[in-house]
Amino acid sequence: MLGASKPLHPATGETGLPFQRDLVIASLVSMNQPDFMKNNPPNNRTKIFNSYIYPRPPKALCLVICTVGLCLSVNAGEKKTTITTFDAPGAGTAPGLGTFPSGINSSGAIVGFTRDSNAARHAFLRGHDGAFTIIDDPAAGTCTASCGTIGNGQGTRAYAINPSGQIVGFFTDNSGTCHGYVRAPNGTFTQIDAPDAGTGPFPQGTFPSEFTPMGINPGGAITGFYVDASSVQHGFVRASSGRITEFDPAGSIFTNPNAIDAPGSITGFYFDANFVGHGFLRTPDGTITSFDAPGADMTGDGNGTFGVGLTPSGEVEGVYVDIDGVLHGFIRSKQGVFTDFNVPGAGTGAGQGTLPESNNTSGSIAGNYLDGSGVDHGFLFDKQGNFSVFDVPGMGTGAGQGTIPLDNSDSNATTGEAIDGSGVIHGFLVEGL
Repeated sequence: MLGASKPLHPATGETGLPFQRDLVIASLVSMNQPDFMKNNPPNNRTKIFNSYIYPRPPKALCLVICTVGLCLSVNAGEKKTTITTFDAPGAGTAPGLGTFPSGINSSGAIVGFTRDSNAARHAFLRGHDGAFTIIDDPAAGTCTASCGTIGNGQGTRAYAINPSGQIVGFFTDNSGTCHGYVRAPNGTFTQIDAPDAGTGPFPQGTFPSEFTPMGINPGGAITGFYVDASSVQHGFVRASSGRITEFDPAGSIFTNPNAIDAPGSITGFYFDANFVGHGFLRTPDGTITSFDAPGADMTGDGNGTFGVGLTPSGEVEGVYVDIDGVLHGFIRSKQGVFTDFNVPGAGTGAGQGTLPESNNTSGSIAGNYLDGSGVDHGFLFDKQGNFSVFDVPGMGTGAGQGTIPLDNSDSNATTGEAIDGSGVIHGFLVEGL
């Protein structure tokens, strides 16, 4: 069972696969484990869905690859695809450290954070021209050793950026308490604290857009979760005016919003008392509808259905876990009809399969799939039902390594994390798919 999984340390907890991280977080918060999100890179695998999941890559596109420095140029038919790897200034170079991109907007700006040599976090903004701006919240802590229950390595994380350049994430202060923030394009920070968020050390606090690039919409409305004084997780939405509304689907013991669209609808997932995962859709008027994919395992071992993103047409994209622990992508229509999708080459064993991570406004979905050896590969799935798969050159080919896309823009520029053979995390940008 997931609740019996080994504690997740941030090298895994902040490395790609928001969906996987959310599930492990669920077990840790419910168990109130004191080392939740400590910052020591794990040398053990993270157990999820009664199986072990790692990050790898294939070559199903049969593209001709030409490497020039850190930029890969790929020609496929009439298209020219480029893959660029990057490392933010100050990023650590040891296993579990490095550069962690999370979101990309329509202008090609990328946000994320680094883990430096002391495991402290520093948010970054990478412009379309490749220039970096380091964006540490002024109230962020600077502790890097003997930091209490938060673990070593305080600082600032960025997860999402909207078309106007607003950036959202969270920071940890010197007392180990976590606060959300939104950063305006002019560099001004506004702190976000849900009214009922706990004020003790981690895991209490407020976490906007945690582990997801879709937690802020074009108008500046933000969704995320907060953890109360009893270490119970709840959802919230913050209007652009700053008003915060807290919510939980009926029967939830753990609520995790993942995405908010332009009108203000929210999708995500929650766990019930039997630890079954259910997707949910919350409309702007506050009505919440839960849903379960037809093939999802409902036996209560932490599997189930998990909403990931929303399209302008009202579709929900997400992932479900079947009775055998295999991951499958799905699209749920506005009428509630489910369509499954599985990337060719995805593994069919427990902890393997297809993991969508984001979608753009046209409905193209980016994500990763885990093959039969537990290695991650990137994919893009368009509205016509076509898959494009890719791997960042030079990355590791062992279990726990490979290519992990996390967000795609309207032009299908895709960013994410790439894990090399030494376990160091690098950023990448794919353009032209």
